Amino acid sequence: MRHTFSAALLCSALLAAPVSAQGADQPDEPAPRLTEISPDTSFSLFGFETDPIDEPFDPDRPRFRSSPSTVPFGRFAIEAGATYTFDDENEVETQTIVGPEVMLRAGVFSHVEVRVGWSGFESVEIETAGFNDTTHGTSDMTAGVKVELLESDGLIPAAAVAVSASFPVGSDDFTSDRVDPSAELVLDFDDFNETFGISGSVKVSQFENDTDDTYIQTAASVSLDQYWTEDIETFVEVYSFFNDDDAIDDAHFAQVGAIFKFAPNVTIDARVGAGLTSDSSDLFAGAGGTISF
Repeated sequence: MRHTFSAALLCSALLAAPVSAQGADQPDEPAPRLTEISPDTSFSLFGFETDPIDEPFDPDRPRFRSSPSTVPFGRFAIEAGATYTFDDENEVETQTIVGPEVMLRAGVFSHVEVRVGWSGFESVEIETAGFNDTTHGTSDMTAGVKVELLESDGLIPAAAVAVSASFPVGSDDFTSDRVDPSAELVLDFDDFNETFGISGSVKVSQFENDTDDTYIQTAASVSLDQYWTEDIETFVEVYSFFNDDDAIDDAHFAQVGAIFKFAPNVTIDARVGAGLTSDSSDLFAGAGGTISF
């Protein structure tokens, strides 16, 4: 009886010994993590892993030309603003206000973005001797894609191509009642000098005239860009519209503007300009901004 009890006690001690020794010799370890996330990792609105935003994405506004770069994959940019235009021709004054001039840009692939734009609400006031009339409405929307072709490197310019089309969703007084396609080539020589750059664009669009005949409009722009600091940029830009329809006059404009980096992901801008010919609007001014996220 005594031998049986002693054997049982010895077996129990031997079985318990490894467990006790393991608990004494090895400290407790934390449960393993499923995913290790770097503190420098950032995530986009829809959870895509991407680089943090150190500065705002190159905005399309307020220049006439588009930006030569695209929004990074998984990131977004919203641009908005308003424009006032005044024209006095043959004793007829026309004042136009347009806003909020929204453009949503989304990076869907590396160097590829999709774009949806809407000028918004338009108010046109026409005044002449004994007559005053104001028309309100909404504009058509645009949608398209921009592809970044080259990055700036010395004498090699940054380059991009943007294709888009307008869709007739606007009010009766402001819609074209058709889909109007366009394509734009943008070039930006901003890397051969630290404080000065030259950029420009050529844009070709197809429209219909009052007799429902199609015509081609070619727009061209040149911008002289000055970079005062990392946060302040100004420009002087000249742009023109050339129409292959003899019944539609060409138009030429010049504008000056400034872009301020207000925060790591925010810019604000302002511009003012004038028509260079009698067939162009006399004066215009606008302001707006962008948010990158």
